[in-house]
Amino acid sequence: MKLLLLRGQVPTDRDPKEIVFDKIDECDDMWTQLAWAMVNRAEGDKLEVWYWGGRREHKFASNFTERWTPSFKGPLPKYEPDVIFCRGGFPEYHHVLAQFPKAYKIYYGAGRRYLPQKGFYDYDLILQDSPGQLEKCKKLFPKIKSSLFIKPAADNLFRHQVGIEKKYDICFPANGKQWRFKGHKFVFETCPKDLSVYNIGNASKLPVPSNVTQKRFLRPQVAAEMQKCRVGIVCSGADIDSCPRVIPEMLACNLPVVVLNTTRFWVDKYICSVTGEVATKDNFWKVVREVLDSPNSYFPSEYYTRELSLCKAADFILESMREES
Repeated sequence: MKLLLLRGQVPTDRDPKEIVFDKIDECDDMWTQLAWAMVNRAEGDKLEVWYWGGRREHKFASNFTERWTPSFKGPLPKYEPDVIFCRGGFPEYHHVLAQFPKAYKIYYGAGRRYLPQKGFYDYDLILQDSPGQLEKCKKLFPKIKSSLFIKPAADNLFRHQVGIEKKYDICFPANGKQWRFKGHKFVFETCPKDLSVYNIGNASKLPVPSNVTQKRFLRPQVAAEMQKCRVGIVCSGADIDSCPRVIPEMLACNLPVVVLNTTRFWVDKYICSVTGEVATKDNFWKVVREVLDSPNSYFPSEYYTRELSLCKAADFILESMREES
């Protein structure tokens, strides 16, 4: 297989060096890691990962190159993929996709872009985060195969580390710049003051309660910080976000997770008797306390390794490609 992963724009709101790595084992981009797990299985397998908005070419391996190109609309790097994985649903991809009419094309947009965008609909497989999104996708695109899929963590970074001291009750990994749909207002205004909260991410505009500690870290540092907590929480709103990646990341780090029921995700695949709970706003903190009081009832990292890891996610996509619609 010759796979092309179309990523996004080289960052303009932060230092682009944050996504520059010399070795694949250091790369913190889960989507790059997932694409790499999909190839390197047979002789002749190749992978290229493309970003637009910069200039860079780096070989992670003889069969794996990452390229930054000024624009996806101009001359493209010389590469003939037979599978293209579109991660992001950006219209900038459309020119690239049109150049390879015979390639098998996978769409995953997530969030607001969970459905293919106007201008290009010739996909072979559309991946969705939740049953509700999948149902709508099937109705709008009945001739295209669509499927739920496993969104893993970057296993090279997010894994259970023994010996990290627990300093906080609750891990709330949520970007404050996205506070309107990540649940900051709900958490800050309703969390009982006797519970300590570690909000990992950029600061929001909201007042920070005295029981909340707020810090931002680069992704390679986040796993260790998560494991300073006893329980993880996810409180996303349903209209924008879908399957926040912090769910598999915290599970990989052996944190049971309590998820607010407004979060769109494949509930049965991620949350079960050994990984955590789903709660409503009315009973959320009661459920959090119950999980905190039952530390020996949950085994999230074991479940993650068995059901949600990068290899499992790669196998799931490859099998979906082989199955008939």
